This record gives sequence, structure tokens and C-alpha cells, in this order.
Amino acid sequence: MMRKWVQVLCAGVVVGLSVPSTTWAQVAPPLGTAAAFGVLGNSAVTGATGTGVLVSGEVGSSPTATVTNFPPSRTAAPFTVHISNDFVVQQARLDAIAAYNALLIQGPGTVINDNLATVGALTSGIYSFTVGAPDLPAGATLTLNGGGVFVFNVASSLTANINSVIAGTANPCNIFWRVGSSATLNGVNFRGTVLANASITVGDGSNLEGRALAGTGATGAVTMAGSGGNTIGGCSVVGAGVPTLSEWAMVALSLLLALAGAVAMRSRGSKTGLPSGI
Repeated sequence: MMRKWVQVLCAGVVVGLSVPSTTWAQVAPPLGTAAAFGVLGNSAVTGATGTGVLVSGEVGSSPTATVTNFPPSRTAAPFTVHISNDFVVQQARLDAIAAYNALLIQGPGTVINDNLATVGALTSGIYSFTVGAPDLPAGATLTLNGGGVFVFNVASSLTANINSVIAGTANPCNIFWRVGSSATLNGVNFRGTVLANASITVGDGSNLEGRALAGTGATGAVTMAGSGGNTIGGCSVVGAGVPTLSEWAMVALSLLLALAGAVAMRSRGSKTGLPSGI
């Protein structure tokens, strides 16, 4: 019977591996601790001056913990600014790299024009670009509609120009941009989690509904230009990837129960004269 089940499982694995990758549905990458961050840099994070940028998410940089202009830029409660390369930021960096790679292996999907003003309204799926450097022109709108996950695999750079907008019914938290080099977001409203191998610049007065996770490669900074008054965030999860007090309590309880069981078994063995555990 066991042999039969093993054969069935092996057959299932073979069938799964034989399915071409192009038929796989797009999936959101596992963000882990990075899910709590609105802004994550590698070499630095620089906030806007003046009234600053309001970030709804954790802010930090790893391995170089250089965070400047916080304040006047700031985080919305209960999120915090990590001024050191603590274990949370370190883990977020590792998780961001893993998420970047998880998006990369999903493949090119549907190839569309680099001029995002010409592609029409898009529904969920995996998209890549003819040249690999998509550009949303000044004043243009990219419309993303419907449920599901949107994955944009950008080979090179990503640019959203002044007064451009991403609109539509898609949930910003289900939109992911994997950027092979750097992203420049100067639009009025950009949506999605941007994972850039190099740097991310959020322009003067530009808003990002999602996350700016830069430097999944060797280096990369997040720079917020201008004098503030704009926002970043809206998708960050409080305490993502970090066990809560109740979770730690469950871990401790499990260990205590295991210890109590071992002591009981040893005590029973000593009373009956049998070896412990029998």
C-alpha cells in the first residue's frame, strides 16, 4: 500500500515538473519581514525635506544603516524608523532579495510595449517589455483592472514621468514591479511594490501606494526628492515576519510541554525499573 502511494506521489511530481513554466499562474512573492516595510534601502534612505514624506511602513537600510531627513520625513504609527542595522532590517533585506528572485523566475509572461501609455487597460498576469525599460509618459495613465496579482518583470529601468498616474480597480498591494536596475517614480500616483536591484527615487510631490524596496543587488538607495507633502505606503503589514508575543508564548508552552513529557517518562521508567521511555 505504501509503495502504491509513493508511486502516485512520484507520478504527480513528474507531471508537475513537465508543465511548461509559461502556463504557471502569476503569484505574489513571499515578502517575509520585508512586508512590514514601506521603504527599505541597501546603502541609504534619504527622506524629503520641508514637510517631509509620510511613510506608512517600517523604514530602514541594510547593510549600511544611513537614514537621513527623518525627521522631517516620518512614519505613521505604529511603524518605526530603524536607525541601526538591526536584525529586523537585516532579515528584511534577505527577504527582499528572495522576493526579487521569486518574481524573476516567474518568466516573461506577456510582452508589451515599453510605452505604458499605449498598452491599454491591463488585467492580472505576468508582463515584460519589448526593450525592457518601460516608461509612463508625462500626464499619461496606466490602467490596471480587476482582482488577482500583477507581476511586471522589468529587465532594465522603470520610469514614471511627472503627472502620470496608475489608475484602475486593481489592489495596489497585489501589484509587483521587479526592476533590473533603478526606478524613477515622478508620477502623481504610482501603485505597487517596487523591488529594484539598484536605487529607487520618489520624486517631489509623488505618491507611491505600495512599497519601495531598493538594493536587492550589490547596492541601492531610496531617495525622496523635494520638500515633502507626499506619501509612501499603504501595503505594509505590522509585525510581518517577527513573532508576536502570543506566538512566542506558544513556542515557550510547546517547549515546556515537551520537557514535562520527558521528565514524566523518565520518572515512570525509574519507578517501574524499566529503561526510560518504555
